[in-house]
Amino acid sequence: MDADKFQFDLISPEEKLISERVGMVTIPGEEGDFGVVIGHAPLLSAIRPGVISIGRWLNDNAPRRIFVAGGFADVGPTHCTVLAEEAHDLGLVDVTVLDAEIDKLANSMAATPEEERRRNEIRLAVLQAKRAAI
Repeated sequence: MDADKFQFDLISPEEKLISERVGMVTIPGEEGDFGVVIGHAPLLSAIRPGVISIGRWLNDNAPRRIFVAGGFADVGPTHCTVLAEEAHDLGLVDVTVLDAEIDKLANSMAATPEEERRRNEIRLAVLQAKRAAI
């Protein structure tokens, strides 16, 4: 077991996406991005839509980048657990499909009832944040 690594779990409503020992994780917290390494002080933070980078700076591999639509992070000295509302590995996102989904949602906004329009505005903001992350 590597002494400079901690347990990282990323869980979405559909599945546990990641459960592994990592050297560092960068998380998009509500009040700004924050990094987690072994020995981090206990912390509970809301997460804004953005990218979680895994493994950055501590190895030769490029960081794994996961887009999250929001959620919560529970951090302790030996672990970090992220409960994400929605999570997608950016390396697997089809940009053409994403752009089409953004266009379709944006074009349908005017013709929807107010309550549904509010939900669609939130969804559109998340999709646009995912596109910007790519």
